[in-house]
Amino acid sequence: MTQPIRRSAGAKSLVRRLAGARQLGQLVRTEPVLRLVRELGGGELLDVGSGGLGLADHLDARWHVTALDLSFEDYGAWARPPSTRARRVLGDIRELPFPDRSFDVVVALDVLEHLDADDRGRALSELARVARRRVVVAAPTGAEALAADRRLAVAVAVPPPWLREHLANGFPEPEELAAPLRAHGTVRLLGNESVAAHVTVTRRELSLRWFVATRTLARVLAWGLARDARWSRRALRRIRGGDRPPVYRTVAVLDVAASISASSSAASAS
Repeated sequence: MTQPIRRSAGAKSLVRRLAGARQLGQLVRTEPVLRLVRELGGGELLDVGSGGLGLADHLDARWHVTALDLSFEDYGAWARPPSTRARRVLGDIRELPFPDRSFDVVVALDVLEHLDADDRGRALSELARVARRRVVVAAPTGAEALAADRRLAVAVAVPPPWLREHLANGFPEPEELAAPLRAHGTVRLLGNESVAAHVTVTRRELSLRWFVATRTLARVLAWGLARDARWSRRALRRIRGGDRPPVYRTVAVLDVAASISASSSAASAS
């Protein structure tokens, strides 16, 4: 009979840090969003649904980050103590606890698919309400993306909680991201991560065989991404399949109308 492996305290600590570290699946969605944020130069940023990691460690001192989530005790909290770069606020995306136009940029990455379909329009309107300049929302969208996650749920021995929530809630269509935002300005829709690349990356990250290799690669690429290194950006684009369609995820970018920003500034001044 095979005896169970006895791990030392040091080995357990290492496994815990690797399990809580950034993953390739996170970085492939983060890289294009960081470009959309960085091109604005700096300011106040709200990171909605940040979890224990979030965007703060990827951004320099020009950005003052507020992270909002229902809880920060997710796997990211395993990797290291909470970042001191972000101000943390407990709250709900459907009712953000901030005045109108509080932040230059508002970001929500892979949050909407964890909400009931009936709550997504309200959440998008809340994101737009508190933004002065730009909103960036990324979420899995469409039938092909959902079908890919159904195949993944069958292929893996134990589907992780996030995957079970995807299947329970379903995915919005790209236009469902755009429609609630259009009343606030100009909206662009960008594709992110080919469906085939998503399946490959996810299967490897959930595989014991690839566990250490994928976490180690993600750690290197995250280091480069925090420094806006070209080699890191290029590697992540390749890992996500060059964003070739059909894509797994849609990134909706709202540039808030100048008239709305101006009226907000005037109201603040008065």
